[in-house]
Amino acid sequence: LACSHHHCAFPVSCNKLCVWNTATAQPLYLSGHHYSISALSFGSKINPLLVCSASRECVIVWNLDECTQKVQEGFTPRGIVIGTLLGMVLHVRFSPDDQQVAVCAGNQIFVLSAKNEAVLAELDGHLAPVTAAEFCTWEKSMLISVSEDRTFKARKLYVYNFFYSFFNLKVWDYPTSQLIYQSGIITAFPLLSLLIDEESKQIITGCAEGQLWIFSLISDHNYRCVTHIDLKKEQEKFCNKLLLLTFLGEGQNNSRLCKTDNMRPEGSVETSLPILLIEHCDFLVYVHNEENTYSFQNTSYFWIGTSTGLLIINLANFELEAFLSYRDYSDLSIWIARSCALTRKAANGKVLCLITSMFEDMIAVLEVNLAALVTTQHSDFLPCGNEKSLSVIARYRIIEF
Repeated sequence: LACSHHHCAFPVSCNKLCVWNTATAQPLYLSGHHYSISALSFGSKINPLLVCSASRECVIVWNLDECTQKVQEGFTPRGIVIGTLLGMVLHVRFSPDDQQVAVCAGNQIFVLSAKNEAVLAELDGHLAPVTAAEFCTWEKSMLISVSEDRTFKARKLYVYNFFYSFFNLKVWDYPTSQLIYQSGIITAFPLLSLLIDEESKQIITGCAEGQLWIFSLISDHNYRCVTHIDLKKEQEKFCNKLLLLTFLGEGQNNSRLCKTDNMRPEGSVETSLPILLIEHCDFLVYVHNEENTYSFQNTSYFWIGTSTGLLIINLANFELEAFLSYRDYSDLSIWIARSCALTRKAANGKVLCLITSMFEDMIAVLEVNLAALVTTQHSDFLPCGNEKSLSVIARYRIIEF
């Protein structure tokens, strides 16, 4: 799954790509794969908006503006094949300038050109399938990767782009790769997700057991672990806080209080809580002060997408700010998610979210109202009907496309 701005992308009929524009409700179908699509990613830039799709036999980059134009003209849109026969791809990610694509295939990472079929680097060293890789935005030659072998690695990519325009001949000196850091085994469970935060210069990684680890990327910190967060314990603590707010507010207005049973997160009774996604949350949170007015607090937050819901973590104090459980919304038939994607930037105060069901061939496109979610859970008492914080835009069975 992948989301960007007003677009979301997901595979249909296994090997066909659907890019859906939520602003116009128009789907764009792209064909080019013969095997099932296993990884997707949007480019870092909006103009032009690129999307990369990968399967066992090839990796394709699509220019959505050009593809839309081709469809309007009655032609079949085509993408650029940038890699072939790399193996089972679990993750793809564009570089910040959209010039390169990191492809995680098996135990290897291939850094490919986003414009043609050229392998710029092959990174070996992981002992199990690589689940995520991210380019460092301020350190252009650095790439961080995590794997099911429960370690993360940092590499510098020395890329020398010797470009000759004579007769349109392009000669590339393929980059050499240097491993600059390798962590020990972090956890007993596979690492599934990864985020590099430019503002705090930190790495955030999550595993299949609901554990978060945050490491410093500041040069003289030697990749030390800043903190470790147990999301199941944080949910329990947050739930107890909500119960206390409800108890204190019972004397004010019983008719507007939620039932305490509905506030206990369903994920707290699970033996595992896989962290499917870590994403920036570009949002100014309202803070209630002593004068009973709300002001904006300029703090860094990030989303955590799990199998049972969405969480917002405060990067300043590493505390849970808000929690959204899929089970709490009657319009949403997916209670346990297999995969998740989110847009980083909010549009009109809302974030686009895409989830797939763990047990059925079903997807749902959601809009999360950040202000409604955060301010409701931080009120002096909790009003019933918190449905305003989430709306289901669309829900489809994948096999119907």
